[in-house]
Amino acid sequence: ARGGGRGAPAAPPPPPPPPQDFKLNGVNMTPWNGMRAEVTAQAKSEGWATPGALPEWTQRVRVYGDLRVRGEGVFNADDNYAFFPDFGDINAGSGFDVVGANNAPFVNTTRNRSRMRVRARLGVSAQIADWVQADLRLATGSDRSPVSTNQTLGGGGNLSKYSLWLDRAALQLTPTDALTLTFGRFANPFWSSELVFDNDLNFDGVAARYDLAAADDDAAFAPWISAGLFPVYNTEFDFGSTSTSKTRSRDKWMYGAQLGARWRFADDMALRVGLGYFQYDQFEGKRSSPCLAPTSADSCDTDGSRPQFQQFGNTLFALRDIVADPANPNGPQLQYYGYASKFGVADLHAQLQMDQFAPVAMLLEADVVKNTRYNATRVRSLGPVNNLGDQGVFDGGDMGYYLNFTVGQPKPVQPGDWNVSVGYKYLESDAVPDGFTDSDFHLGGTNARGFIVGGNYALARNTWVGLRWLSANEISGAPFAVDLLQLDLGTEF
Repeated sequence: ARGGGRGAPAAPPPPPPPPQDFKLNGVNMTPWNGMRAEVTAQAKSEGWATPGALPEWTQRVRVYGDLRVRGEGVFNADDNYAFFPDFGDINAGSGFDVVGANNAPFVNTTRNRSRMRVRARLGVSAQIADWVQADLRLATGSDRSPVSTNQTLGGGGNLSKYSLWLDRAALQLTPTDALTLTFGRFANPFWSSELVFDNDLNFDGVAARYDLAAADDDAAFAPWISAGLFPVYNTEFDFGSTSTSKTRSRDKWMYGAQLGARWRFADDMALRVGLGYFQYDQFEGKRSSPCLAPTSADSCDTDGSRPQFQQFGNTLFALRDIVADPANPNGPQLQYYGYASKFGVADLHAQLQMDQFAPVAMLLEADVVKNTRYNATRVRSLGPVNNLGDQGVFDGGDMGYYLNFTVGQPKPVQPGDWNVSVGYKYLESDAVPDGFTDSDFHLGGTNARGFIVGGNYALARNTWVGLRWLSANEISGAPFAVDLLQLDLGTEF
């Protein structure tokens, strides 16, 4: 074809010649160049190609914590009964001599006290893989209490240092977006108020949660299911240690399940509801077989049924069927005490959030509990040693409820955020195990009723000052009224 006219298409250009090996002083450098490219790519992905850049693993690790300093005043009523035995100390020690001198420790119900306290917690969360996460946290604490990490300043004397405890150690798996499995020691896996579980309480064992709505789904109705299996006490391997005839184990377990949902039924109103049941297996005390126990080294076959930690309020009875020592019939007879009631706690928890005046919110919270395994006739038959009425007859109960109204930001975070709240709590003697409930109200435990008033104000980002007044009285038994005033300064990171 002539120039500019149509004809057969032009032939494709020839392929480029193969790359020639690059040689330096006769050495083929091409393979080395390829290796250099791979190393450079790896360096960029792992963050060590750029001076000052952090290694890749640091991007998967998060350090978090909080610090709170508290000033607290404890004010006991003038007409309080002065002779409440401290059964927690008795059960944690060598027992109470029921025939000897009055050596029982007593709860302070008559003298006011003031103290400064600090709570410090430091944790590390590591994202091992997309669906595997590890969590470790250390915390302060005056003792092994599961419901308080407060350390009383000056408690050790002479400005001595304080202990750190392993507060959490958990492995969390999320094989799907909806399912979370947690193993080890971890935060409370249930949505609850302090009527049932203190805010500082952590759980040992395994827990699962299944969200029927995706985490990033702003669904109007989002239900969930939570369940768990928790070992509360494992019998010592060589119990009883001073006998060649070992006693069978009596392990204590808690089984829990909760069905809940968040329902946003209007643009500015949301309701959250949780219905749970918590079964406490082998928590109740058991009367021993006839037992000789004149010294602290002696053990009886049901000593393990006593509470390993308790606060105040649950009904107790004597565990040991003590036989006097024929060689010394008036000698020491050491006694331990166990829970008279069984526990199976049903819990209905609800919260209504109203945002009509955003950013100020209004929250109305209610919680109701009932111990479905409580049997007053059985408790009376065991001969309880506390929670007795005017005629010396047992006077306990199995119900509890909590009402609270909050106005402001639910959690003050930014400078100027605030909230105020007023609540009322009523918790009968055996509604829940006293070792796990709120550690502040009535100085911790059950058999208490009264008001809680408080407020918080954010001074800076994640830094706040708070003030609370907790006024509590006994429900049954001898008079015991105590008020707490708490002034907090806290921060978290």
